[in-house]
Amino acid sequence: LFYSRGWSDGLPVIPPTPERYEKMLGDSGLDPNEFLALIEPRQGQATVAKVAINAVMAGCQPEHLPVLIAATKAMGQPALNLKALNTTTHPCTALALISGPIVDAIDVNSTYNAMGQGSLANATIGRALRSILLNIGGGTPGILDRATMGTPAKFSFCFAERVEENPWGETLAMERGHGAEQSTVTLCGVEGPHNVNDHYGKTAEEILMTLGGTMASPGLNNSYLGGEIMVVLGPEHAEIMAKDGFSKADIRNFLMENARIPAYALSEPQRVIMRHYVPERLLAEGDEGARIATSHGDIQLVVAGGAGRHSAIIPSFGNTRAVTEVIDGIVA
Repeated sequence: LFYSRGWSDGLPVIPPTPERYEKMLGDSGLDPNEFLALIEPRQGQATVAKVAINAVMAGCQPEHLPVLIAATKAMGQPALNLKALNTTTHPCTALALISGPIVDAIDVNSTYNAMGQGSLANATIGRALRSILLNIGGGTPGILDRATMGTPAKFSFCFAERVEENPWGETLAMERGHGAEQSTVTLCGVEGPHNVNDHYGKTAEEILMTLGGTMASPGLNNSYLGGEIMVVLGPEHAEIMAKDGFSKADIRNFLMENARIPAYALSEPQRVIMRHYVPERLLAEGDEGARIATSHGDIQLVVAGGAGRHSAIIPSFGNTRAVTEVIDGIVA
């Protein structure tokens, strides 16, 4: 019934019975009728009650609800550009990046397989956000969601920053003005992740050359629309960079200078559109390549994952900016 009415992501759902709904709300004291945000493109009115119903359907636990409420509020922030994210032909989704004490409190995975399967919190929180985008926002595939190819990340994309393995001691949430004692969720309009395998680089520069080469693809929206690219450093790569004396600013400076789309990979029509939107990225005559990032704000740095010399590049939709909300009402 749920599938036939277009209320699911194609996987089996937990029916949101009155008993399950009441258990999700628990004794939180939340007002079920509290308005949280308009969810594009249908401009559905997201309330605490509707978020709780979708949380049940996705398999969430009551302690996950504060994360979903904060993330739903973030969906309404104009900078995210949710209407475009939820209707574009581009294969993008809303990544929920969780930071702060709540990571341990509700067991959000930040280590081995952080972006993959196996974690209840990661899987169900990410899936609930997709359910909200579908059932409140109207993002039905082929109707208002017009993604040409789509991505598995549209089922669920949620993981946490691994602060204890961050050699700089500063998470992305902290960079965005939040204290270490605050729990936050940052929503980013992104594609799925692209692994970066570098088992051979011995220095920060050598590993960053591999990262930069992976970033600098002419097929990314970022190539001509600008916007943010997330660089998720595995702990081993991050450790090498820190030991070589690289700060986060040094990493960004290196990538801005060296992550270049080679001239042979740029068609003339692409050069034309880049001259229109991001002329500062095209390099001088004689080189004719292009930079993929020209400001520190173009590069989001995160540490996550387990042991192994891998990192990841997560491109964005381009015409979107990450938004962060503080998570209130944490259940210990």
